[in-house]
Amino acid sequence: MGRIEINANVYQEIVYRSVCEFFGLEDAEKTISFKKSNVIVEKLQLSEDEEKERVRFTIQVPTKFGSNFLEFSNNVACHVKSKVEEMTGMIVESVNVKVADVITENENI
Repeated sequence: MGRIEINANVYQEIVYRSVCEFFGLEDAEKTISFKKSNVIVEKLQLSEDEEKERVRFTIQVPTKFGSNFLEFSNNVACHVKSKVEEMTGMIVESVNVKVADVITENENI
C-alpha cells in the first residue's frame, strides 16, 4: 500500500483551528494576537518502512496575565496533538508552545 502525505499548509490550518477551538473563538486573527503564521510546521523525514508522517509544531500563543503559563501551555499542546492525530491519523511527535503575548483581563481571549 502507498503513503499518504499531507501538505504543511493543511497541518497549519488544523493547528490554527484547534487553537481557536481551545480559546472558544471562531477566528482568533480578529480577536486576539494569534494568527496562522504563529504556527510553524516541521515534517520529519520518513524512513523506508514508515507509512505515517511524523510532524512537529511550534505555536506562539497569547495567554492571560495571572494564569499558570506551564499549565496553559500543556493544555494547548495536548489539545492540538489530540486534534491533529484524530483528524489525520499521523504521528505528532511534539507540540512546542511559546507564550508570545500576555493579555490583561480587559482584553478578550
